[in-house]
Amino acid sequence: MSFIKFVRSSLFFRCLTLLGLLFLNGCEPTPQSVLKIGTNLWVGYESLYLAQDLGYFDDKSIKLIEMPSATEVSHAFRNRALDAVALTLDEALVLIQYEPDLRVILVMDVSAGADALLAKPTIPSLTELKGKRIGVENSAVGAILLDGALQAAKLSINDVKFQSIMANEHESAYKKGLIDAIVTFEPHKSILISQGAITLFDSTQIPGRIVDVLVTRQSVIEQHKDTLKIIVAAHFKALEYLDQNTVDATLRIAPRLAVQSNEVMNQFEGITLPGVLENHNYLSVESHILSTSVEELTSLMTDKQLLFKPIDTSKLINGSLLPEK
Repeated sequence: MSFIKFVRSSLFFRCLTLLGLLFLNGCEPTPQSVLKIGTNLWVGYESLYLAQDLGYFDDKSIKLIEMPSATEVSHAFRNRALDAVALTLDEALVLIQYEPDLRVILVMDVSAGADALLAKPTIPSLTELKGKRIGVENSAVGAILLDGALQAAKLSINDVKFQSIMANEHESAYKKGLIDAIVTFEPHKSILISQGAITLFDSTQIPGRIVDVLVTRQSVIEQHKDTLKIIVAAHFKALEYLDQNTVDATLRIAPRLAVQSNEVMNQFEGITLPGVLENHNYLSVESHILSTSVEELTSLMTDKQLLFKPIDTSKLINGSLLPEK
């Protein structure tokens, strides 16, 4: 069975959807005017939580909701429980199949090593993964990184055994010996390496493939344009604070990542954080930087059966909410 069919048919995958909905239903109800933004735990999204901690949302009705996995974030968005979400670009392409008015309004980060395939020290090379158990979250980004690793190892889907493991279970699965290798990301990557795991493959070997973006619906932009502009501006302001007040910023971020404050910046080394000018270049119609990535990813995901129907990305990119250069 192919990895993609495994992902789609997995009972675990269906359970994720139910758990995500139960999680949201268990939250306190929020007024209709509150703009709800969903993320999973990822170092590249910490700018939003830092901005909230620093009061950069200008007391607007903005609620950040962290969920256990990107899969649950996507399902919550599809079920109208969230108004905007932070996802990888490939996850956004999966989402547009259900949400044709989806818009990318911000490039938050580009992975440059923070996403990786880790293994036990007894598996020193990719070729030795044959017949081994690989844990991977049911997400497009996991499939894309794993596909790159298997290609580099000259292995096929049938040469390894897949196990569905949610992001918040990566460390326990490794520690309990439930898997031999795992596709993971920060902060789990650093924690697993500290426990003895070694890196066999990472996102530096597939440059530009894993891009994190903030997305929303066109209808939300029309109804909450000013609030969305505040959120986007707060992201850049938080990045500036991180650069100029690193000690205080890392003290604020460390508890969320469950690391020491002096370890926070090590996790940021695995990503690049585009500023305002870079975002204008990414989202510009003239530069075609992000649109080119969208085209390449769409082609790759279609070939790998990660998309179940054709998608229209002609209106996906929207740079209208960015601050002026």
